[in-house]
Amino acid sequence: MLLALILLMASATPNAGACDQAIRLDIEAEIATINYGMQIYTSVPEAERTDEQRRLLASVMTLLDSRDRPVSQADVDILDAALGYLSSEAVWDRADDRRCGQQDTRWSIFCALQRASVDVTGTYEHRRTALQEVRFIIEVRSEGRDYAHRMMDYNNDPETSFDEARAVVSEARAVVADRLSRQCPAKD
Repeated sequence: MLLALILLMASATPNAGACDQAIRLDIEAEIATINYGMQIYTSVPEAERTDEQRRLLASVMTLLDSRDRPVSQADVDILDAALGYLSSEAVWDRADDRRCGQQDTRWSIFCALQRASVDVTGTYEHRRTALQEVRFIIEVRSEGRDYAHRMMDYNNDPETSFDEARAVVSEARAVVADRLSRQCPAKD
């Protein structure tokens, strides 16, 4: 039903503002679906899941694997802010434990993105598109390495340099910015 409303809104008003609003609603719906699916994944044993829960989890996995999820300016802003936190090797936290504190002054890839997410949106959304794009880039760059937690393990890998850590965020920013420009093209 929500998807139908989003599609109706996007087709009924072709201006950029309506497109942006439709995208924001689509992003909110995706994040809510992912969060609900992850709640089921972590709280309902596999053998006890209903067919509906299994279908939902399959849908969530498809969303998480999608390399063309919608983005908003907030995704670009999150990646820009994370690049700001990763401003120099002196502030790079090479020993990430995925525990990020309010008083931190050193940043792993994960903590820079987490803080940037909160700064930009007011909340941390673990599977937001901007963060997923970073994970996809790490996955490609670390092919053949077995990481339990992509961001943390790539960040902590002795083979990863600061420039490479920063580059995955920068590359994700380019991907997201390009997608944003194609998503709601400006009318001449």
